[in-house]
Amino acid sequence: RRAKRGRNPRGESTMPKPVFVQERDEESVSLLQDSPKLPAEETSVKIGVSERGSNNQGQNAVQKSMSMKMVAFFGLVIVQGAHVLFFRLSQIGGKYQYNTASAIAVTEAIKLAMSGGFYYSEGERKLPSWSLTMSYTFLALSYAINNQLAMYILTAMGTGMLTVGKSASPVLTALCMWTLFSDERFVQLQCILFVIITMGLLALFSPTGDSGSSTLALAWLVLSTFVTTINGVFNARVLQKGECSMHMQNMLLYSQGFVFNLVLYISGVNATGKGMQDQGFFDGYNNVWVIFVLISQSFLGIAISAVYKYGDVIIKCLAVGVQAAILLLLDCLLFGYEFNLQSIMGAGIVLVATYAYFTEALPAAARKKEEEKDKPQSRSTMLLRLTVGCTMSAILGLTGCYVIASYIQSSSAK
Repeated sequence: RRAKRGRNPRGESTMPKPVFVQERDEESVSLLQDSPKLPAEETSVKIGVSERGSNNQGQNAVQKSMSMKMVAFFGLVIVQGAHVLFFRLSQIGGKYQYNTASAIAVTEAIKLAMSGGFYYSEGERKLPSWSLTMSYTFLALSYAINNQLAMYILTAMGTGMLTVGKSASPVLTALCMWTLFSDERFVQLQCILFVIITMGLLALFSPTGDSGSSTLALAWLVLSTFVTTINGVFNARVLQKGECSMHMQNMLLYSQGFVFNLVLYISGVNATGKGMQDQGFFDGYNNVWVIFVLISQSFLGIAISAVYKYGDVIIKCLAVGVQAAILLLLDCLLFGYEFNLQSIMGAGIVLVATYAYFTEALPAAARKKEEEKDKPQSRSTMLLRLTVGCTMSAILGLTGCYVIASYIQSSSAK
């Protein structure tokens, strides 16, 4: 209705003030009226249940990851321990009757065929880049040389001594990862357990006993340990980038590894010191332990690639520690090495420290890495990383110079 215009005696307008009414859509009003209203307590309970559900999912994911790492760890202990033992058993009179380069070339061909089958069965068909191919060229050459070096060392010392020499791999691997990559984080408990594991492995052998190993062989062992560490860290990083399928990356590594080992066989630069003219490619393969060497080497390569891709390079290093305790017992039973109370104590230290690493240190490190993933490192930390890297490089360089000087001196004496 329209209000009549008018004025009261005071001259004020008599027009009523407009009243604004909020218009609502009838459908919206009915929906609001029909919607159930939850009490405040029930709402808070549902929110709490949702938060607990998300926390449980996170805990289940962590537990699943830990279970996968434990399975990979014990699988590596069994396969790698058997592999080193088969190498030892394949010797006759402390020497290889077969050509070591040809044996590794055969295993590279077997692993290439296995990886090709896995790649064919999956749906991904992405080809690798040129930089990835060159990365695996470097790895294939380094692995080929280091494998021959490890086989040479096995002829100069026992399997247990070889493993004790490589017991420094967890410490070296952690230092290498921390030095080269700024996103790596380690907690104090991890560092303590690495040292304890190393000392426990050293206790497996009497320090006063004569290992029968020459100084030159020990120098080669130091070089082999450094090369193994660098290869493992670099290979794990390349695999975890996930540029293409893991099986395609394995095919790159094994195909070039086959070529490099074939060259080592033809040239005679291998642990046996014999080339194509001195020894046939399949000579010595009538030994049954050689077949076991080929099989174990093939499965070992595939298993390590899977651990690098889905697990951690440290797991492979820790498997070496437990493997040392097992190989020491086998050395005593099969090769007559001495076994005493100190060795038993060392084996116990290794096993307990490894268990503590998986149950306490590894979860703590995962939490710290998640908390500090976007936090920049301080200048003091960067300086310490540079110092550690230079120290490791100096040790590697001095050991290499000693090896070269030893061979030059022996050649001059002849």
